[in-house]
Amino acid sequence: MTYGENYLIGHDQELNILTNYLINKNTPNSLILKGEKGIGLKKIALRMASCLVDKNIDSDEIKKIFKTHDKNISPYILLIEKIWIEDKKRYKNKIYREDLTYVNDFFATKDDHWQKRVCVINAIDDLSNDGVNSLLKIIEEPNANSHFIIINHNQKTLTPTIRSRSQIIKFKSTKNEDFKSTIKQEFTDLTDNEINDLFKLSKGSIDFSRKYIDYNFREMDDHLDSILRDPNNIKPNTADHYINFIKNNIDSNDDMEFFFKFIALKINKLSIKACAENNMILLDRLLKNYYTILSIMRKYLTFNLNFEHTIIAYFYLVKNV
Repeated sequence: MTYGENYLIGHDQELNILTNYLINKNTPNSLILKGEKGIGLKKIALRMASCLVDKNIDSDEIKKIFKTHDKNISPYILLIEKIWIEDKKRYKNKIYREDLTYVNDFFATKDDHWQKRVCVINAIDDLSNDGVNSLLKIIEEPNANSHFIIINHNQKTLTPTIRSRSQIIKFKSTKNEDFKSTIKQEFTDLTDNEINDLFKLSKGSIDFSRKYIDYNFREMDDHLDSILRDPNNIKPNTADHYINFIKNNIDSNDDMEFFFKFIALKINKLSIKACAENNMILLDRLLKNYYTILSIMRKYLTFNLNFEHTIIAYFYLVKNV
């Protein structure tokens, strides 16, 4: 499904900060845009980079730039993100040190006097440990015309050294009214109650909500709820049932991890309810399940494990631990 330009709704304050940096010509050498996935941070980063490298842009154009359609990426902009592996039909698990080898050469290239160059990293969450170390070495010795715009979704992935050398702009979670307006416009068949439930489940993430609906996860919601509440509801064919459902509804290997995120958010929602009901037995079980799914997801992403085997292992652990 193709979605409209519903990017960064309700984030006028953050966009004004970026606009003022550009107008006043005081953009930091390292700028971190922090916020949830799916709200358009990559698009904003590239548009800001386009303003930085354009010597002839004026204040009026800068004010309009975040609402305009995207242009071709300038040769003075380098975009770093996970690389697509054609023969395996998937992205690399991480951005590694060798994927950053172009950055030094990019900034070292001689060209017009005072021409700015911008490296956009989408996202620092995807960098391996050696990738983070390589990035730090480059950021430590910037020149006036070298800029990094770094996208970050999870603050835990920011090392103290990179954080201390960067200016961070935090994009807050989507407000309830903005979330409802966007989802209602894109999915006209949803009732107000369904939208409210989706807001609570997704914590206001429009990106998660779109995938939840597109992948028909509503069909498995009640069944997953029963399993999380009582692992005895897991039967010998449960794992196979979920594997087949997910494969029939998700056609991208890289989105398979969305199922694990779905489980984690379901556990979070049920835990809040269990806490409110003072159901400590259920809460304890859910917390153990939560750490199990986080561990499973981390291993799945880090070691590129087989999806089917990972699903089977998860249900086995939930059933038997």
